Amino acid sequence: MSTASSAFDIHEIENNLFLVQHKSSRKFIRMGPRETEYLQFLAAVPAAAADPPQGEAAAQAAPAYAGSLTEEERAYLAAKFGEWGFLDPALPEEEAAGARKWRFNWRIDDLTTIKFFSVDPDAWLDRRLPLIRLLLHPAAIAAYGLVMLGAFALLLSQPQLTVGLDPYGLGWGQYAAIYAMIVLTTVIHELGHGMTCKYYGGRVKQMGAMLFYFSPAMFCDVSDTYTFRRRRHKLAVLAAGVFSQWLLSSLAILAYGALQAAGAQPSELLLYYAFANLGMSVLNLLPLVKLDGYWMLSHGLGIANLRAKAFRSLWSLLRLTKFRGEAAQSGASRRERAILLAYGAAATAFTPCFWLWGILQVQQRLQAWIGAFSFLVTACIAVVMLYHMGKFFRTMRQPA
Repeated sequence: MSTASSAFDIHEIENNLFLVQHKSSRKFIRMGPRETEYLQFLAAVPAAAADPPQGEAAAQAAPAYAGSLTEEERAYLAAKFGEWGFLDPALPEEEAAGARKWRFNWRIDDLTTIKFFSVDPDAWLDRRLPLIRLLLHPAAIAAYGLVMLGAFALLLSQPQLTVGLDPYGLGWGQYAAIYAMIVLTTVIHELGHGMTCKYYGGRVKQMGAMLFYFSPAMFCDVSDTYTFRRRRHKLAVLAAGVFSQWLLSSLAILAYGALQAAGAQPSELLLYYAFANLGMSVLNLLPLVKLDGYWMLSHGLGIANLRAKAFRSLWSLLRLTKFRGEAAQSGASRRERAILLAYGAAATAFTPCFWLWGILQVQQRLQAWIGAFSFLVTACIAVVMLYHMGKFFRTMRQPA
């Protein structure tokens, strides 16, 4: 079942569970029927959102709220809906259509993912839907699989291809060429996500550049996968980026082998690129930070907001005295609680290491440009990081 209001769309994804998406911000929240009903009430009565009625005022409000939420629950939900932007009006269709297709935005909501430039590729992807259907046809996917098998067979039959590769012996021009190839591959990776999402009927409203743990990266908003009924379609969208990397590396290896077999002298840059790209794809499969591997694990387990829930479960366990009560109130099964605790412990151990890696990457890049001053910049970043860490711990103390 799907319903719509002027500001958001509502999809029933499971029995008594709804997915609400704001039309302008494209943000999603998953809620039960009482919370969804109250959000619809607040959207219909804007004044109630700014000042939730209490006591006698609630009885005199028109129209009156007739649901089962208590005043305390209503006040808490109204504050949360406002914080998440779900009480903001949606842009009119004609205004949205005339809005800029690209924008810069340095607003930092999450220090781990600082998105500073984005475009809206949805219309562009719509116009290329016939090509997307051709590229993602099952026969085409089978052909891509054969290409990958061919590259793997070539490496097995000619292991000497990997012998003698020394990345430390490359010159600056060669590094620049490999970096340019990696950047282009990253664009194709994100387009892979977007094209697969479009192939299965989703919308792709944002794609752009960001700093991921202070390292340059790209992103593609495929949050419409939450509305997909079939889990395999969700996983296909999330795996499309890494799949495209494997395909491009396979093509580079096969091109090197074909040129060598033809008697030409192929550039070893093809092999350096292929293995660097494969290494990046393996990194992308890490599930302990919000890379593709995390989203695949979250959708595969069927646990939305896996990371946040895992940290909260671990925090509750460390408080011990309240753990059993909070676990019972969460409604999670014993299996889900075990998964959350295991993931929370692993992510807690891994995330500081990833942060340290990101900061060191910044320091090393800056040192080549500004020398010892890079340590001061790095220290400032570390202070900002500690501030956001404090905010994170404050959220752990708030009600879920």
